[in-house]
Amino acid sequence: MSSPFLVVSHHLNFDSFFSEFSNSFEATVVRSGADGLATLALLTSWKGVLVAAQLPDMDGLDLIEQADSISSAVPLLLVPDARLAELLPLANNRSVFRVIPESTPANILATILLDTVRQFDLLQQEHRLLARIEQMTSTDPLTGCCSRQHIPPLLHRELRRSLRYRHPLSIILCDLDGLTKINETFGHSAGDAILSGFALAASQATRQDIDTVARWGGDEFLVILPETPISGAGIVATRLRERCIQLGHAADGNVIACSASFGVTGFIPENADRHTTAENLLQLAEHCLLQAKAAGGNQILYCP
Repeated sequence: MSSPFLVVSHHLNFDSFFSEFSNSFEATVVRSGADGLATLALLTSWKGVLVAAQLPDMDGLDLIEQADSISSAVPLLLVPDARLAELLPLANNRSVFRVIPESTPANILATILLDTVRQFDLLQQEHRLLARIEQMTSTDPLTGCCSRQHIPPLLHRELRRSLRYRHPLSIILCDLDGLTKINETFGHSAGDAILSGFALAASQATRQDIDTVARWGGDEFLVILPETPISGAGIVATRLRERCIQLGHAADGNVIACSASFGVTGFIPENADRHTTAENLLQLAEHCLLQAKAAGGNQILYCP
């Protein structure tokens, strides 16, 4: 399969080169920096972009710097032989993959472009690996919810947005009642099944891609509800409480009852001087939760 390359050059003709190597490369040639940037933005699968050092409307290195924010194409700089010594250190500072003299023979240029394709593929593999690592560190392996370390920056961002636009934000801190006793009586596999079941119920009871459900502790979950007043969070907590009771889990012929306690609080635009930090919200939610647990559990307590 031929690899797509973008060439941005106004004074060299690459038709014969790409005709000769048409089985390896699929080229698009444009003549100006503006056209180059526009063309890069149209397609995300460019393997490389070969840019002349000087274009009619901009410097080639400036184009490469701008292209970095819109495309993952590997950058190559095509330079006049007389300017090679001048431009090489500048290109290295811009992380240009290769600096290619204009006099480079066709077979050598083809080898360089094939190296560029390999470099592109290696970079994509690295990006996928990093994304996988990020997913593993931000996701609780048992429940599939967000892990605790992922939440503080997320909650800070949501609260800043709520403060700026005077929009409501609510959080729910949940604790599964008696999970320690269930683990001791029926084994950790039973407790894990309850945790996973509650996480699934919480995910189904909240808005996809808007709300966030996180594993906050061993038997605790935190739900972040943007654009939601405390009354709305109370409805969500009630729904979760009912679903938790309905979960039930069979172990050794016994049905294990399950319940949860909830502490609900949030940022209220009408009282914009209160609850303005994530730490304060979390402390209030924990205070409500502890009171709900102390009152016997299976309850929802609000701290407006």
